[in-house]
Amino acid sequence: MLAPGPAAQSRLAQAPVRPPAFWTDATLRPEWADFHPGDAGFIALCAAYRASGGIVRSTDLAHWMAGRGEGDCQTLAALIGAGQAFSFQWRDSVWLPMFQFSPLQPAWPASTRRVLAELAPVLDGWQLAAWFVRGNTWLTGQRPLDLLAGGVDRVLAAARTDRYVITG
Repeated sequence: MLAPGPAAQSRLAQAPVRPPAFWTDATLRPEWADFHPGDAGFIALCAAYRASGGIVRSTDLAHWMAGRGEGDCQTLAALIGAGQAFSFQWRDSVWLPMFQFSPLQPAWPASTRRVLAELAPVLDGWQLAAWFVRGNTWLTGQRPLDLLAGGVDRVLAAARTDRYVITG
């Protein structure tokens, strides 16, 4: 089977996953969303990440990187393995929230990667994906994702507190 060309891959990476018609906007709001692993949780994550670039399959991202001469699946795996990005699994595919890339290199400065370093040892990829888009008590109900650009110190403090709560 032939792989889609760069233009098709770009469209695939940007194509939103639409929720079922019977879901309402209130159902998709992060504070009401069920981010548990499964179909409903995946749709909720898609909706929650839509404004920040969405989510993309690792294979599509790796093909796109290769087409631009910026790496391949090994490069992407190395970024994830080195803690410079995180991923989660759904239906036998690995998915990445695109807010981590700008456009394909890690977009996070070292200070923001510390947030990931705090949480990665205690949360799996799916839990990390949910943590960034769920309102956080330590952030007065705001989503960590929304504060990364201007309030990384607050997000880091929230991550440390959550890690402490999880580990005891």
